[in-house]
Order: sequence, then structure tokens, then C-alpha cells
Amino acid sequence: TYREQLVRSLEAAFASPSIPAEIVATLLNLAEFMERDEKPLPVDIRTLGALAEKCRAYAKALHYKEQEFQQQPSSTVEALISVNNHLGQPEAAVGILVYAQ
Repeated sequence: TYREQLVRSLEAAFASPSIPAEIVATLLNLAEFMERDEKPLPVDIRTLGALAEKCRAYAKALHYKEQEFQQQPSSTVEALISVNNHLGQPEAAVGILVYAQ
């Protein structure tokens, strides 16, 4: 179907090592728009979070890392602390660290 082709194309673009950061940011905006329209793209949130971090879209990265944290808390603590520090939110980073202990 059209949606499956779109998702495969997005995943191929996300996996490309030579994709410009501006294109990644645009695709992340598309993913965010679809999510807000209650039609989220079936793309792994770990992928979206990593890409957001890579192009320094830390607010988006935080959104995806928080979703990931709800599914797998132990494996995302370090990433959540890092993203919060990038956003200038050291209190949130400390809170995550306290929670993890």
C-alpha cells in the first residue's frame, strides 16, 4: 500500500549515512505532524529519537526518549540524562538519575 511504501522510503532515508541534517529534520517534522494528527508513522521510536539527537533537535529527541523510557526504562536512562543536559534541564537529568537508583 501507499503507507507501507512511504514507511519503507522513510526508513531507507533514515538509514542513509549521507542524508543531510536538514532533510532528517524535515522528515522528523513529518513524523511529528503525523503523530499529532493521531496517525503516527510506524517507524521505531528509537530510530526517531536517535535521529533527532543526531541533528540536535533535542526537544524532539526528548519526546521520543521519554516514550522509549516508558517501554524500556533501564536502557534509556543515560540517553535521557544526556538530552536533558543538552536542553539545559539539569534538574530533570538529576531526577532521572535518582529514579534509576
